Amino acid sequence: MKRGAVVGIVAGAAAVAIGAGVTAWIVSRPPSAEAVAESYLRALSEGDFDTIAPLLPDSVDAEHLESAFAGATGYISDYAYTLTGDGGGMLGVRADVEIDGEPGVVGFLLTPEGGRWKIADFLAVLDVTTSIDERVIVNDAALVGGTLTAASTTLLPAVYPVSPVPTGILSGGTEVAVTNEQAVGVTVEAALAPGATTLAQEQLDLYASACAQPASVVPANCGIRVPWAADLATLDGVRFRIEQLPRVSLSPDGRTFAATDGVIVATATGTARDGSTASFTYRADDWALRGSLRFSGDQMTLRIG
Repeated sequence: MKRGAVVGIVAGAAAVAIGAGVTAWIVSRPPSAEAVAESYLRALSEGDFDTIAPLLPDSVDAEHLESAFAGATGYISDYAYTLTGDGGGMLGVRADVEIDGEPGVVGFLLTPEGGRWKIADFLAVLDVTTSIDERVIVNDAALVGGTLTAASTTLLPAVYPVSPVPTGILSGGTEVAVTNEQAVGVTVEAALAPGATTLAQEQLDLYASACAQPASVVPANCGIRVPWAADLATLDGVRFRIEQLPRVSLSPDGRTFAATDGVIVATATGTARDGSTASFTYRADDWALRGSLRFSGDQMTLRIG
């Protein structure tokens, strides 16, 4: 009896060990293609980038995708998908979805990589045209660059707010539902924000004040003309007094500016025609500065000339 009890215990322990080994093998198996497809689509519908990240290929800019996706205002829903094979190890997935209240299609590939399935050919393309400058921002995070007034970026399928930048200087914006069935185009009607002129005036005031510092020559690119040669043979120096700074006006298209109606007084000192030292004072009631506007990051820059 005692021997049988020992055998029973050993056999039981062996059975438990074998069972644990089988369980560990089952748990460690990589998810099936169907499970990966379901996981990706569910994560898209829930805004869950943490689940999507391990499925992405190394070649994509995950930081850009995450920053944009994090602030999406809507996601896909009511998805139903099918898988098809291409005979080369890859599987195609087509999902019929609802996005922003409308039907849409999200497609992607599943590719075997290191014994696991990863997604490919999944990015949506958003083409943006703006009425001012060439940059827009998606979700206050993902900056898009382009040429002229057109920009393009790749995103995960979702609904995105799109605004012109710099925010606070340019106003306007819209929302757009993006899937990867085809490239999506949107036009952002940008306009100068009410505070843009105030910011431009602050920059212009600093520049004009720098122009009016004492100098040995009349400063260039300052809109200042001092006719000292009519009275002096040589110029030793010139001093300025600003009576009124030029007032800034921005063009509606956000490309140029004009600062006009400034008043400045210049006193030129030098050698007169007869060889004596002399000073002459000149007043300009039409001091003006003109140039173009440039936007970079969160800044607006005035370029004189």
